[in-house]
Amino acid sequence: MALGLLMAFGIGCPLAAPHLAQAEEWQASLYNEGLPTHLVAVDKKRQTFMFFEKKSPLKLKYTYPCTTGQLPGDKQALNDLRTPEGIYFVEYKIASGLDFKEYGGIAYTLNYPNPVDRLRGKTGHGIWIHSKGFGIEPLSTRGCVAIGLKEIDEVGPQLTPGTAVVLAEKMDETAQPRPDSSTANELRRLMQNWSNAWASRSVKMFDYYNPDAYSRAMTENFTAFRQNKERLFKSLRFIKIFNRKINVLEGPGYWVTWSEQLYTASNLSTEGVRRLYWQRDNDQKFRIVGMEWTPRDLGMRADFQKGQLVAEAPLQQVSDASSEAPQRPRLDMPEAAPEKAEATALAAPQPSQDKTATAKAGQGDKLMAANDPLVPRRSNATPPAEVNWGARPAMEEAARSEAESAPKGAPAKPADQAAKPAEVQQAVNLPAPTSVPAPIAAPAQANAPVAAAAQQLSLTPEVRAALEKAVQAWNADFSARSTNIASLYDQAKYNREAGTPRGYSYNSTMRELDRRFAVPWLRLISRKPKFEIQGSLAVSHCEQLVVAPNGMEQGVRSFWWSRDNKGDFRIVASQFKPEELGLAADYLDQVSDAASAMVEKWRKAWEAGRLDEYIEYYADDAIQQGRWGAKNIQKQKELLWQRVQPTLVQITGLRLVADKQGLRADMNQVYADSSGHTDRGTKTLLLRFDGKAWRIAREDWAPLGAPVAPIGEAGQ
Repeated sequence: MALGLLMAFGIGCPLAAPHLAQAEEWQASLYNEGLPTHLVAVDKKRQTFMFFEKKSPLKLKYTYPCTTGQLPGDKQALNDLRTPEGIYFVEYKIASGLDFKEYGGIAYTLNYPNPVDRLRGKTGHGIWIHSKGFGIEPLSTRGCVAIGLKEIDEVGPQLTPGTAVVLAEKMDETAQPRPDSSTANELRRLMQNWSNAWASRSVKMFDYYNPDAYSRAMTENFTAFRQNKERLFKSLRFIKIFNRKINVLEGPGYWVTWSEQLYTASNLSTEGVRRLYWQRDNDQKFRIVGMEWTPRDLGMRADFQKGQLVAEAPLQQVSDASSEAPQRPRLDMPEAAPEKAEATALAAPQPSQDKTATAKAGQGDKLMAANDPLVPRRSNATPPAEVNWGARPAMEEAARSEAESAPKGAPAKPADQAAKPAEVQQAVNLPAPTSVPAPIAAPAQANAPVAAAAQQLSLTPEVRAALEKAVQAWNADFSARSTNIASLYDQAKYNREAGTPRGYSYNSTMRELDRRFAVPWLRLISRKPKFEIQGSLAVSHCEQLVVAPNGMEQGVRSFWWSRDNKGDFRIVASQFKPEELGLAADYLDQVSDAASAMVEKWRKAWEAGRLDEYIEYYADDAIQQGRWGAKNIQKQKELLWQRVQPTLVQITGLRLVADKQGLRADMNQVYADSSGHTDRGTKTLLLRFDGKAWRIAREDWAPLGAPVAPIGEAGQ
């Protein structure tokens, strides 16, 4: 039995009045082409929950009464008490730590807001499918979908991660199926053509995107995204992409295509579910406005290694594949940064960065800098950067050989010249630093008369060496938050030289530096400076990334230098232009050893059941699938481990991704305990640097296959 859908859809801003959320009704249909094997649909008007299976054709398997948001219409804003309308997907199961009356003890999270929701300015979060402890009443949730306790026990095992969910104002499950109008099939072909262009490392891949809409939906600059991918296209020897069946559904004003996908390249192999969100552009062509990638162990990599991978038959060949075909595959080249960044040393050496400990934790595997296959982010951040920790068996020896032959980074500077590794986050409550640098004072020689007359400069080797030394001194003082930085500025001439950009006065510049230095740590990553001469002044331009507890910024920092009466260069003007430069990859390369070593220590403490050590790796405000705070996590583990003890915690394919919230660690996980219970799936950790070490701020779990038995840890 196929479906026809009628969904109410209101286009408006997050502050739209309540009546605007239901001003228009939008009618959509499911087509025979590309339907998934399982599908949830909710009729908000009739308060009905339906679960379908596709066994040629799609058949209704379960139907239950349900309850949705307290107010009618499509969700627009945080706390507006409405249930959203559109196409969503199950993310993971929450099986403990929930209020029984409100949630019945079990919940399945949905990916609201999806990229199109964010494009339309919708806000809010926490939309779940759950139950109610004491029965359901119509229109009684804050925006979720709730069904009965018996019903969620029955259908819950089939709400696996990635299950499609259609939330509609009205749903007619008895409607006759509609034949494909060619749109669904066209979008399936477009997704495959996009994959082919990507695998061919062709710039035509970017023609499939709407740059402006993508930048707004993903809160990521499309230009930076493109630059990062073009760099990968040049550095990777090959890319292969395999899609299992490509599914497609129509949402309110957009379409979604998705597929189980294996990405394998000369530096990285990973698998998961790829989703693309499409809208028609001004020329009426479909283009991608948003993407989602969920890493998951699907067995595709194992089938690929055995030569048994069955991917969907080609729907259409990409036109430019022949002109930009990948080279003969060789699993031997880890990705390198576009230009080796010059890292300013840390304020104090970190024990967790000890190479011996890291090698032991990785059991001999070498870290490889890598980039995820187009992983999107939901926050303003630098281009995607990640590390794949632990190669798959077929790649181990080649990866080890490459990593050992790669040039090593510069040795760490003395502790008094450095800043500690930083983590990128939107907001963090850190204890006040034990010692805040004293306010920056003017250098003693700043008011001295300038005896030497302005002279024309030329970029001789002597001048270049002096400028490089001056830039390095500024970088070192900035990174160490040192008040000595004031001696590099010419107070008398600063912001007064003709032909230089006008900006902050000298005193304002010192106050701004003083403010920047009043943090527990800073980290500066700087590429090699470039120089030019402008009359009697020299100009340096340096691509830089600054990481601090309150965020990350990158761009080009320029200084105008004038020689004083002693022949030393002093800064007379400065300018910083924000720009996406791909420096997040360099930052990640420097902190990944410490972060991956921490993950390995956490795994060992968990496997050994050492509760005190295990909980040390969590932030005080950590979230672990419904449990809030390290104290609650510790209490749950203490009660659990009194009954059953973990016997195996195995992680593979650890991958670190840098973004504004910190480091995201994705990995495949196998767990077993003393009761005989086992499970496997994907674990995702959000790691946050607290000024001393990396700690877990959030932990999510997506199980693979059958539901977890009641006893045991359910992968927590």
